[in-house]
Amino acid sequence: MHILLLGASGHVGTGLARLLSPHHTVTGIVRQRPTTETAYEPLIVPDWVDEPEAVTSALASAGRPPVDAVIAAIGGWYIDEAVLDRGLGKFDADYDSYLRGHFTACALSQSLATERSEAVGSSTERSTGQVSGRSTDAGPDSTRFVHLALNGVASVEALAGSGAISVFGAAQKMLIEVAAAESTSVAFRELRIMAPIGGDDRNDLSGGVETVHLAEVADALTAMLDSPDRFEVSTEIHANAGTSAG
Repeated sequence: MHILLLGASGHVGTGLARLLSPHHTVTGIVRQRPTTETAYEPLIVPDWVDEPEAVTSALASAGRPPVDAVIAAIGGWYIDEAVLDRGLGKFDADYDSYLRGHFTACALSQSLATERSEAVGSSTERSTGQVSGRSTDAGPDSTRFVHLALNGVASVEALAGSGAISVFGAAQKMLIEVAAAESTSVAFRELRIMAPIGGDDRNDLSGGVETVHLAEVADALTAMLDSPDRFEVSTEIHANAGTSAG
């Protein structure tokens, strides 16, 4: 499976690439060239949120195979002053970094799914020597293009100090649900990680807060990639509790 990873240079994206790359081809979209070796093949697209067509052009120029799935590991979190005290400028910046990026990621998946369908159809026609009508039905499980967006506990809980992340996380959840309801070509799914991810030094784990290991996140994503129709649009992963439909 060829996976396009958005947010490849972040803590989560870097770790996921390392865990997924032994079994899949992983292409990471980055804004600048990594300074260290990566477990993904980097494609430099500085303005991919504003210019998603630059992603498809970069994939074609690099001779990459058709994309089968997109993982959107974009965004993050912070602790800051109250959301209404931060001002509109910071609120707009969070919108650009989070919800706007996920919107572009969803639109990119829709476009890549069409390209993949056309590539598969052309290959089938060449191998059979026949031209036949193609259904718009995405088909079951492994034949479907999959879009997986990562989200967190802030999307369902009002977290003081991360207010804009809660606002845009909740909006992201609805974005994925609307996209899933409207699309006939992409299996849109969201994995909500309901505990801090282990190994991230930004986490405050005082008081014995339990974490979710990146390996558990990778296992959950792999299951959703392999059989998206087994999962609801929103799925949660909890500390030491596995995944559950949300």
